[in-house]
Amino acid sequence: MKIKSRLAFIFICFGLTLFSTVQAQEVEISLDRNEVARGETVTLTIRIYDQRQGMQLDLTPLTSQFDVLGTRTSSQIRSVNGAVEAWTDYIVTLFPLEEGELIIPGLDINGTTTAPIQVTVTNEGPRSNQSNEELYLEIETNKESVYVQEQLLFTVRLYYTINGIRNPQFTELEMENSVIQLIGSPNQYEKLIDGERYGVYEKRYVIFPQRSGPLEVPDILFRGEVTDGSSNFVFRNLNTRRVTAFIEGITIDVLERPVAIQDNDFWLPVSNLTLEESWSTDISNLKVGDSVVRTVTMTADGLDGAVLPPFGPTEIEGLNLYPDPAEIERTFVEGAIVGTRIETTTMVATESGNFEIPEISIPWWNINTNQLEATIIPATRLTIATVTGEVPAEQTVASTENLEELLSQLPIVDQDMIDEQAEAEFIEVDAVWLNYTIAAAFIIVMFSIYKLVIADNKREISQYLQRLVAQIAANYSPDNNERVAYKQLVRACSSNDLTIIRQTLITWCDHHIDSRSVISMEDILQQSESPALYEHARNIQTALFQINDNQASNSTFDAKGLLQLISQLRKSKLRVQKKQQQEEQYSLPPLYKT
Repeated sequence: MKIKSRLAFIFICFGLTLFSTVQAQEVEISLDRNEVARGETVTLTIRIYDQRQGMQLDLTPLTSQFDVLGTRTSSQIRSVNGAVEAWTDYIVTLFPLEEGELIIPGLDINGTTTAPIQVTVTNEGPRSNQSNEELYLEIETNKESVYVQEQLLFTVRLYYTINGIRNPQFTELEMENSVIQLIGSPNQYEKLIDGERYGVYEKRYVIFPQRSGPLEVPDILFRGEVTDGSSNFVFRNLNTRRVTAFIEGITIDVLERPVAIQDNDFWLPVSNLTLEESWSTDISNLKVGDSVVRTVTMTADGLDGAVLPPFGPTEIEGLNLYPDPAEIERTFVEGAIVGTRIETTTMVATESGNFEIPEISIPWWNINTNQLEATIIPATRLTIATVTGEVPAEQTVASTENLEELLSQLPIVDQDMIDEQAEAEFIEVDAVWLNYTIAAAFIIVMFSIYKLVIADNKREISQYLQRLVAQIAANYSPDNNERVAYKQLVRACSSNDLTIIRQTLITWCDHHIDSRSVISMEDILQQSESPALYEHARNIQTALFQINDNQASNSTFDAKGLLQLISQLRKSKLRVQKKQQQEEQYSLPPLYKT
């Protein structure tokens, strides 16, 4: 009878389990609406009947055309005429990423595939999932058409009256054949509109189109979170809801180079271009062998300094040129880019006579007047005297002669004068006595330091050095340094010594686990932050017990698996810390300060 009773109990349990499984297959899926405007969200509800335990839904198929903004669950039980019905609703908030006819694909849930649902997304202008008085976007450009490679200033602004917006995210600007730069950090300020005070979050960009034709600036989407000030009673987490806003992109007409400048070597579409020249010394009294530094600065309003062309001469008769690497600078003035190129050249006179530094002429296109202009530094004439300061007779008489004949004549340089100048540049000093003097002074200084500082403070200096060494050793102790503790654990796992692995694992866990102090394997088994460590901790304890009883070897413990788990835990904790830092750094300030 006992055997029959047990068999009957087993069959009953099996039947109940089978019934529960069949019931779990019953799935309903619904959408709050099938037609939405761009920038609005839809709510997908998945109802699973007789769901007794929580489950993880695979929502990956939704991410091709939708952004999953959030999920929540709701469980209910209903009794009608003694019949009990239970179900769990999985509520998913979706944000359409495109316009047109979109499909919510079928989802595989407990072996059942749901039917696909069609959603129509229409463009009805700027909007958000809040009222337009609470949250809306605005975009602005400085021009409706620009020349190829001319700067286009693009600004996107979020206006909001909702307090406590966190984690703001905007569509990243990505356009083919364009160079895009974010101007500084986002601006945050307040603005009064029709008597209503709005918070403004502003991002500014400078765009350089690299090809003529229509430039399509994409639609801008904003997503963020808003806290309502309340919190979950059990977990003390702030209750948040997703907010979104949308504005349609625009098209900019990019013009080709004008015909008047198509044959030029370079193309500079700017609003202004200047050239400035400066000299390190007076150039009116130069002699053979003298050097002078020439600095020329080009400044362009509307281009990056990296695209400005080189302009300095490479050869000048009678002068040796030693150019420095060009200095490239980029600044933003009133939201517009200003590029600078600075060329510095050292010139050394090698011959006497009159020499000309050629003019610098930079053609550029004025985008304000649509005209070709040129900025010029006139040619500079240098008169180089001989070593003694005299101008050669040929040059004095040449003022009444033909200039070309004068320049064709070779200057006469007296070798005796050059030798005389070379001798005048050196002063003879008795180097032996100078070396003795320097050595004696060094010895006296070192002896004075020893007698006045070191000799009377030997004990204090020794104690200080000992404290310093002890402090450095403590900082790199595994008890105080998580990285050192992790490296010791890696070495212990490589050696496969279970005793050392056990001790180093306890030391590392004391750093990793924040909720309690870890001084034994029992503490690892009792903590709840990293339950994945339970299995490895038990395996270590079991292996050590078997070794002590001579029952088994280290084969029951997987050291490689432990290291992989530890590496994953460290990376996961680092990601959480970085995310917390970013949320604290980029959270918007409250509109109404309390």
